[in-house]
Amino acid sequence: MDISKVRILVSAIQKLSLARDLDRIMDIVRRSARQLVGADGATFVLKEGEKCYYADEDAISPLWKGQKFPISACISGWCMINKKFVVIEDIYNDERVPIEAYRPTFVKSLAMVPIRTINPVGAIGVYWAKLHSPTDEDVEVLQSLADITSVSIENVFVYEELKEQNKILYDIAFLQSHQVRVPVAQLKGLFELINFDDLSFEKNSEIFERIKITVDSFDKTILEITEMSSKIKYYQ
Repeated sequence: MDISKVRILVSAIQKLSLARDLDRIMDIVRRSARQLVGADGATFVLKEGEKCYYADEDAISPLWKGQKFPISACISGWCMINKKFVVIEDIYNDERVPIEAYRPTFVKSLAMVPIRTINPVGAIGVYWAKLHSPTDEDVEVLQSLADITSVSIENVFVYEELKEQNKILYDIAFLQSHQVRVPVAQLKGLFELINFDDLSFEKNSEIFERIKITVDSFDKTILEITEMSSKIKYYQ
């Protein structure tokens, strides 16, 4: 493999390993994809149900950023449905290409690889303004980038989930250290005020009422902690 492509791919891997959100991943991938094969444009496509969402791009002129197309009516969709790369040297001589979507663009040739070959979650597309046939090596490095991208996306999902788990644990700890300890201290204080020589309701009615209010508050806090705890995911 060309040493310059190796360097670009290694740099992309290093950057993707530090990416903590999808926007950062897309920024790295669209730039790297274009550099790897000397393309005039690159797109980052996400699968959204039965739609292909062109989430980001890096190109000499606008392509389809922000637009959505039926998965059955675009090349990125074909790539995901068939779970394999596609190379089209002349877009005007391939019946899979929705020509009307491409006609306003500079695109003459393209290559597209799926992000994850098992149950693809998206695709990476690269485009040329002149008729061009990418090499097997070009396709190979693009697929390598897509495979790395798939892992990075999974890592982002795990990272976000862990952040949420940590927030839940923090909230539980806060409730336990504040909302639980306060009513316990109140109950201890109220019990000290009870006249145990005369436990008649008349003598202690105000204290009993305050105990009831405190217990109700305590019960509400326990329910909140139980509800939060139910959101925690336990892994084996």
